[in-house]
Amino acid sequence: MKRIIQAVFLLVSALALVFAVYFLIQGRSGAAAAARPIATRQVLPESNAASSAAGAAAAEGPIPVNHIPALSNEVILNVTSFNVDQEEGDEQILTIRKTDRTDGRLSIVVADYVDQKKAWIRSWEGDTLSTKLTTFSIQAKDLLGDHNLDIVCTGMDDSGEQTIAVFRRSPNASAYTEILSLSADSIAIGEADRSEGYQLGQTNGESWPIFAFNQDKESANLLDQTKDRYAWDTRKGQYAKSGSERIPGAQVEREIVSKVLTGSEKDFENFLQGVWYESGKGPFDPGTRLIVFDKASGSIAFYRPEAQEVFRWTESHATHYGLYIRSQNESVEDLIRLMDIELTGSDLVSVRVFEDLQMKMDPEDSWDGNYRKMPQGARDAAAGKLSGLSRPALRLEGPYRSQSGTELSFAQPRYSLKSTASPNESGGFELFSLGATTVLELVAIQPNGLPAARRTYKASYTETRSGKDLVRRLVLSPAKSAIDGLELLQEDDLVLEQRVQG
Repeated sequence: MKRIIQAVFLLVSALALVFAVYFLIQGRSGAAAAARPIATRQVLPESNAASSAAGAAAAEGPIPVNHIPALSNEVILNVTSFNVDQEEGDEQILTIRKTDRTDGRLSIVVADYVDQKKAWIRSWEGDTLSTKLTTFSIQAKDLLGDHNLDIVCTGMDDSGEQTIAVFRRSPNASAYTEILSLSADSIAIGEADRSEGYQLGQTNGESWPIFAFNQDKESANLLDQTKDRYAWDTRKGQYAKSGSERIPGAQVEREIVSKVLTGSEKDFENFLQGVWYESGKGPFDPGTRLIVFDKASGSIAFYRPEAQEVFRWTESHATHYGLYIRSQNESVEDLIRLMDIELTGSDLVSVRVFEDLQMKMDPEDSWDGNYRKMPQGARDAAAGKLSGLSRPALRLEGPYRSQSGTELSFAQPRYSLKSTASPNESGGFELFSLGATTVLELVAIQPNGLPAARRTYKASYTETRSGKDLVRRLVLSPAKSAIDGLELLQEDDLVLEQRVQG
């Protein structure tokens, strides 16, 4: 009897020890998972096109979830992560809409992970002037040059004005103070390069001004503007208006302006239709950048000498001077590009491009600038050279293999590459026509979701029969894009085959 009691006691003790170890491991892993930075976004867009794109992106990888619950009067629309306080671990920033507000304005909520509590807490919330979710962007920028990141929220409201709200983190606290909130026809941050001392953390940098542009009500020219400058006021702890000036617009015929700036997205979309090239350069000069707007096919192509990027034109919003466009990269679903386009002449527009901070492919904002519409005759002559928006009949699906053991697999819009000569990779691919040539572009994606490299190939495709089997042959010739077409490189072709059993 005594032995039985001892055996039962030992068994119960062993089970208790197992459960204790299990819960200890679970608790630590849960805390570690909660503190892990999140590099992707969760979006619940307000349009069908955006919704389908988000669904495709969600299927590609993990979707972050909010670590704090919504209140009874809140709907969570977006989840983003930034290391605003520059300490260990990221903060979550939730974009929310309050159901009990009649103005429809978007708010943000900051959630922090508190190590002492092993839990996420709701640390702060703030309001913005933006109402349109698909134009809303959150970035972390050091506007003041003091090596501290500010939360910068930009977007649009229901009247078509652009909005900005800037929140500064309070010292030694997880709260934030609103240091700027305004709306205008157009808003720009006067970003400028800072000194080497700032880059090395040795000195502070200059604070960046904010510029607000509005129509000059006292002028008969509809393109004349006023430019208000807002600068950081250390004494007030706020951005304050520090100056104003008048910006004369081009003397465009009133008839042209009345047909283009009607407040209708469709009218300005029709005006944009076609090829635009960098002002100050010839359309076929070496290095000239081109933007091709094609609303009929729902695409926007950004053409530069070394590559072409194709974006889906998902939606437009009319502004007082033009159009605010939301577009989505066809190869990298998570890359969103917002464009603020303003009419500055009868055949001239000013373009500003904003990219999603998590997936920035153009760090120098090199698409910003003035663009002139290509004349009809030149467009006709260049039609064959600028046909990147057209889609070839060729459809790539499944694995293709070479004799050397390389395997290139396609599953629209993704590819994966396995090779004995180099590390495996995966990413997005794009097929388009450049004149009579079929072009394949591979955009490799790093494990953290950022683009790594882009390769361009001339693609040649044939199908033959081998007995009952269908043999698909794909020859990829390394190349680079040029204004006159595709320029082949002095590198070996990659010959791949796919055999389909009959």
